[in-house]
Amino acid sequence: MKSNKYNFSKKHWGIIFLCYLLFMIATAVTTDSENVILPKLAAQNNWDYSVVLTLATVAGVSTVVGNLLLGKLCEKRGGKFSILFGIIASAFFVFLYGTSKSLPVFVIGLIGTICCGQSISFFGANSIIANWFPTKKGLAMGFVTVGPPTSTIVMVSVLNMIINKNGVNGGIYTICIALLVMAIVCVLTIKNTPEEVGCTPDNLPVEKTVVNEKDKINISDDSNKTVLTTGEIFKNRDFWAILFIVSISNMCLTGLMAQWLVRYTSSGFPEAKAATLMSICAIVGIFGSIFAGYVENKLGTKKAYAVLAAVFATAFILNVSNILPLMYISVPMFGMCITLFQIFMPAFEITVFGRDNFKKVNGMIFPIACMSGQAAFIVIAACIRAFGEVRFSYIVFAILLLITIMLALTLRAGEEEK
Repeated sequence: MKSNKYNFSKKHWGIIFLCYLLFMIATAVTTDSENVILPKLAAQNNWDYSVVLTLATVAGVSTVVGNLLLGKLCEKRGGKFSILFGIIASAFFVFLYGTSKSLPVFVIGLIGTICCGQSISFFGANSIIANWFPTKKGLAMGFVTVGPPTSTIVMVSVLNMIINKNGVNGGIYTICIALLVMAIVCVLTIKNTPEEVGCTPDNLPVEKTVVNEKDKINISDDSNKTVLTTGEIFKNRDFWAILFIVSISNMCLTGLMAQWLVRYTSSGFPEAKAATLMSICAIVGIFGSIFAGYVENKLGTKKAYAVLAAVFATAFILNVSNILPLMYISVPMFGMCITLFQIFMPAFEITVFGRDNFKKVNGMIFPIACMSGQAAFIVIAACIRAFGEVRFSYIVFAILLLITIMLALTLRAGEEEK
């Protein structure tokens, strides 16, 4: 039975804190900075904002190719290299698109920013967590994934303030300097594995760091590692199940957060009130992330996902009712689940394939799951055409989440009984 205690060493906690910062920075560089910079950049260059948004959507979909290549880079060179490459390249591409005067340069810079920003967190940081916390990944990721909602709450307002005072270029320079400082910090502090600094995975006693065949998690003995080929992974039914599960999770989260304001204003809410509800959701998400990580460690990946996905689906159903008390109840429920994708994608991958196959599997799953998030806009557009409001897409999301629950519980990878 896995321990539910956070009995990590100072070095383990240091890795958690650094990965938390990396997730926060990655979100700030991509989603959050885009929300602030794109409209101001469009106004500065006299670009049609609808064209800018269309190009941003195209850029987001186009990143699947870059993510496949960056996933391979992480697999070959390790998490630390992937982090450093992602940070430095992000600084270059942010500068490129943020100071661009032409739309082609803007698109190239934005594609590079999204790809490299995601490389920092979903490839680099996740790889480090997989190596340091193979059996307590839930406890670790619960803290690490506090980064994105923290960025949404803090970084958006800070960046907006800087740009209002110093212009778009001032904001871009600030982001680039912060990235380069973080790169120096990572060079000095991050190690790919705990063994490099005399620690053990999960801070377990040396005699307990053995291969857990039941969980398929390889922890110490190199001679016992079972490294799968790409062909063997493709033939594994669980690989396709995980791909579907995390793709649907990402699609539902994208559909929820990207169209939050539209959903509420289309039902008569003032925009200020809709924004307040979104902030409440993000604040709850900070605590919800830690809770979700604890639940994953307590119940195991499959059962924990089933519980939290059920909460997510229920929140969608309550919200679509348009009954005010039920809508208010759904907001903190959404907050409990907004890091579902970030926590459970690596959790499923580590649980089923172990830390030795994590980089290869993650490099194959994440690009497709990331692109699948864009399918949310197709679902939303279809529901608006059919029913006139965003909220009816929530019924589709709820049904898909229930399907993923049934699929998750059929995964063949064994877990310790809780």
